[in-house]
Amino acid sequence: MAKRKLKLSKKNRNTISGVMVGFASLYAISIYMDISRQELRSFLISTLLFFGVILVLAILCITAIKGLIKLNKKVSSKIEEKNQSKDKE
Repeated sequence: MAKRKLKLSKKNRNTISGVMVGFASLYAISIYMDISRQELRSFLISTLLFFGVILVLAILCITAIKGLIKLNKKVSSKIEEKNQSKDKE
């Protein structure tokens, strides 16, 4: 019976392998430098919080930019409507 391979896209496979290499590197460094679990846990939590804050700020910036674009379109359409109504008179 043939083995079934997981059908993952190349991007997903690369991401998973990168995360696995990162975890292996952290494990090797923690063993080599004799870092306690508590220190390693606090490092990982602070890193996740850091990336989380960056992600939230990026989402807020994108939302603000898209909101400004929509507002600009509404204002410009109202200005065009006023200009067209003046031209008809």
